[in-house]
Amino acid sequence: MKKSQRFLISYICDNHPNTLEISSDKDSLNREEALEYIKLANVLKSASITDIRIVGLHRPNNPNVHPGHYQQPEG
Repeated sequence: MKKSQRFLISYICDNHPNTLEISSDKDSLNREEALEYIKLANVLKSASITDIRIVGLHRPNNPNVHPGHYQQPEG
């Protein structure tokens, strides 16, 4: 069984920055695949989507840690 990979997709939708966290069975994600995930998540299908950036999240998701600049990194 292949392990699911997590990716963080950052993008601009109609001049508003957005992010989307997804899980995929693929080891990498290209811009076209990320755009499909963005289109599925957005209600406005005619929205202008630009500046797509994809980052692989390789650490396990820890529900006890919330993002913030005041926290020290784990490990």
